[in-house]
Amino acid sequence: MLAAGLDPSVDPRKLQLYVDCAQIPMIVRGESDGNFGPQDSIEFYGLGLDTASTDTHVYWLIAGAQAGSRIKPFKGASGAGSADSFPYTVQRKDRLYYFSNIPNGDKENFFGAFIYYQPTDQTLPVNHIAPAANATLEIAMQGFNVGKHHVAVSVNGSLVGNLDFNDQAYSVSTLTFSQSLLTEGANTVTMVAQAGNSDFSFVDYMKLTYSHSYNADANALKFTAGPSRSVTVNGFSDPAIRVMDVTDPASPQEMLGRVSQTPQGYSITTGTTGGTAARTLMVFLDAQSRPAAKVAANRVSNLRQASNTADLVMVTYGDFASSLQPLKSLRASQGLETQLVDIEDVYDEFNGGNKSPQALRDFLSYARTNWKKAPKYVLLGGTASFDPRNYLNVGATDLVPTMFVQTQHIETASDDAFADFNNDGIPEMAVGRLPARTTDEAARMVQKVINYDQAQASGSGVLLVADVNNGFDFEANNDQLTSLVPKGTPVQDIRRGSDPQAKQNLLDALNLGKKLVNYTGHGSVDIWEANLLTDGDAATLVNAQKLSVVVAMTCLNGYFIDERIESLAHALLNSPNGGAVAMWSSSGLTAPNAQADADFELFRQLFAGTSIRLGDATIRAKTAVSDIDVRRTWILIGDPTTRFRQ
Repeated sequence: MLAAGLDPSVDPRKLQLYVDCAQIPMIVRGESDGNFGPQDSIEFYGLGLDTASTDTHVYWLIAGAQAGSRIKPFKGASGAGSADSFPYTVQRKDRLYYFSNIPNGDKENFFGAFIYYQPTDQTLPVNHIAPAANATLEIAMQGFNVGKHHVAVSVNGSLVGNLDFNDQAYSVSTLTFSQSLLTEGANTVTMVAQAGNSDFSFVDYMKLTYSHSYNADANALKFTAGPSRSVTVNGFSDPAIRVMDVTDPASPQEMLGRVSQTPQGYSITTGTTGGTAARTLMVFLDAQSRPAAKVAANRVSNLRQASNTADLVMVTYGDFASSLQPLKSLRASQGLETQLVDIEDVYDEFNGGNKSPQALRDFLSYARTNWKKAPKYVLLGGTASFDPRNYLNVGATDLVPTMFVQTQHIETASDDAFADFNNDGIPEMAVGRLPARTTDEAARMVQKVINYDQAQASGSGVLLVADVNNGFDFEANNDQLTSLVPKGTPVQDIRRGSDPQAKQNLLDALNLGKKLVNYTGHGSVDIWEANLLTDGDAATLVNAQKLSVVVAMTCLNGYFIDERIESLAHALLNSPNGGAVAMWSSSGLTAPNAQADADFELFRQLFAGTSIRLGDATIRAKTAVSDIDVRRTWILIGDPTTRFRQ
């Protein structure tokens, strides 16, 4: 703590510990002399979080004006002895697969084992089994496909029951079976789908509850005991045994006990307090106390001050701030009041330090309502991830998070949801993002915005690209767009259905540099249909001096949240020698007719005769379409304050 910046002259007796805005008691070793030295320390009972965003819980240590709350040892009330055993639960909750097309509300779209017509084994550890008639197995399942699901469940080779549910339902079932089926050590739960070759589902979690003796597992045991009970826990390898009553996690108490040596090692006897409620106790060796995951000094911020003013708020992550600073300076020189905000400060002031995208939405709502001058524009400086907890171990890239919305087809990113305070799909602030994964990428994207803004890298003419008319008349869409371009502005029209050289002609046109590029057609995360344009193509572009604004009326080009694949939007903004200054594209799956309505209105706004900011133009374009999924999933990859150069 001293290395992290704690003042060594602090009076340790006045140290206070907070979590979720409430003070909790702690132990301060060495506080009695009024000095906090290198050998002194604090101890507290900490609980991690288990949210979609994080498993880390932030605790705040401050030097207060008065003595802080402390955990003080006490001797529990003596009473009758406990039973020989207690119910003990072990849980398995794997996160192996991600499926965005399962409509499961606010739950994570990560799941454990995939269950199908072949047996799938899951192991659960069982230790110190005590005699009992029955055990229970609670299993939460998520249906994958439409249809009936019938899953047989066996424990160590013996059938214990079946799970029945339908379609993409979330189902929780409890199976009761003879505890004699369990063995010490690893126990195998086997699951196999019985409703045919298309019976597919996932395990969310499973919990096994069995009778456990009062013997420590690897020198620790957490259990419940009735009030006014005497409890003896055996099986420790060392006499330095501690007992904590954690019935109320916000007010833990350390209990005294009597340690004895036994043929198997050491035991401790203690007593629970009186009252009527059962108590939850943790018994462990002192050496098993764990350090905090991280100790860091808080950086003071003032986001809740009503005197704040801003036209533009840039929200970024750590060292990315230095990459965004040149853009902040440029906008300030142009008369836009700009605040550069670290996302960690947003978490600190609006969620007790705990990571959550809701904290960013709450901050923007607060700024809009309470700041002396409310911001109109928001730039998110850094990428986000569908896997903020890095379950898939592909990289911790959830730097500046996004909001997730459930659309008709998938759950996906919606940056505009941060500022859509009335939930109509139209944001009350214009939101854009530079989805950089590194500081170098951030600097590259920022420099493109600056060069474009200063007329050093602006393309000329309009490029319209249409896919083959498959399920929709994309070519007619180009005709309509052509009529919205001012006379005298060159328009190049590339149609894949009638141009055998469409790809080469497209790349040639992009390399020449167009002020506006519009694609209407089918596509996916990293491509336009038939590989007409790919993320690999984007990396080869050489129009650095004539950057384009790109509009993609297709699916998923703006799905920037998957570290395993580069979205076309990210590729175009990150292209080292060309590409785009901004791209308006979708993170979702929507119908072409609704996309077209937004497209037409965007053209009207961009060519209305004034140099409009991209954020304002995209908001107005969304007002022209009633499809809520189009409204929520079209994302401006770029700076919303960038003015379109006509």
